[in-house]
Amino acid sequence: MDISTIVDETIEPAELMRFAKVYLDQKTRGSPSAVAVFSYAHALIKSNKDDVKKGIKLLEDLLQRDAEDVSKRDYIYYLAIAHTRLKEYDRALAYIDILLSAESHNRQALELKELITKRMRNHGMLGMAILGGGVAVVGGLVVAAIAASRSK
Repeated sequence: MDISTIVDETIEPAELMRFAKVYLDQKTRGSPSAVAVFSYAHALIKSNKDDVKKGIKLLEDLLQRDAEDVSKRDYIYYLAIAHTRLKEYDRALAYIDILLSAESHNRQALELKELITKRMRNHGMLGMAILGGGVAVVGGLVVAAIAASRSK
């Protein structure tokens, strides 16, 4: 499956509801598992704009609370995809650059960065992202979260 297919993939409402049910069932009993939260967030980012925003919030919360570096890579990757879907290319690039700083040869991340850059060019936004201060802010927060988890 090519990267544009992954970024543009949509989810059927019934499938989204299945993930929502698992997440909400666990939430009513206490704190939902990281797997349930990630699965629901992953489903949300394949949905409409408002759901993508909810998915981003869940992934950002997971990024802060989960100590596993392997999981954090997944969260960062899907945050980049979610921001790409919202055409928030500066934030998408910030996340993908963080991932590439840790794994410079990550094929999926390299392909996603190429797609983001191409879409930015198509939307005339490449210059805005270069000048945007949001990249530094988001990048700093994620790097701090990763550094904090490694020092534990």
